[in-house]
Amino acid sequence: MSKLTIDPSKVNNGRLVEGAYAEDSSFTSVVIPEGITDIGEVAFYGCSNLREVVFPESLRFIREEAFGETAIEEVLLPAGMELIAEKAFFSCDDLRKIEVPGVSTVIESDAFSCCDDLHEGFIACGYPDNIRHHEELQYTLLWCSCPERHSSITAERARAFIHKHEQLMIEWIIKHNNIPAMNGIARLGLLEGDLDAYIQQAHSAGRSEITALLMSVPRRFDEGEFDL
Repeated sequence: MSKLTIDPSKVNNGRLVEGAYAEDSSFTSVVIPEGITDIGEVAFYGCSNLREVVFPESLRFIREEAFGETAIEEVLLPAGMELIAEKAFFSCDDLRKIEVPGVSTVIESDAFSCCDDLHEGFIACGYPDNIRHHEELQYTLLWCSCPERHSSITAERARAFIHKHEQLMIEWIIKHNNIPAMNGIARLGLLEGDLDAYIQQAHSAGRSEITALLMSVPRRFDEGEFDL
């Protein structure tokens, strides 16, 4: 594994300058030094082999497309984060987990868009403002992976989205084999649609764990029917 050492000449007043390492595929990991508060626009954009980033506790801002189209697998950010800008982690195909523990962190539109394998994580501030439909799907799936960690407001929003777009949720979960989200939905018994149809879809797609979780979901019965 090739580790990048940040060049001090690329840091200006605590800010890693714009485009500092853009399109550089020569390294797979980097430790951002303590003292850096701001990662500039497209700082690591297109670093196709960058899989691991250790973020400092001093970090407060990640600017537009700073890590877009990288191979980063986890994003674990400090509680003091103030801003994750638009498309900061756009199209990170290998990103599977995020942790944004700051309750007041501002997350702009498309910050994690086109990260289809983002299956689990926690965002303390809940949902960003002015999100689009696909983002609401994404953040609801993240809520499903750890609903117990979220606020009642986030829970209410996630449940409403699931009830309105249940079939879309299930199709997405099956397509991407999102076991953490399906596990959360199954534990909470949130589905109201045709469970048999969902089970058949998962089985036909070869998603054995998703199939088993769907089979564990409590069934709802219409008034006048009995569970024998």
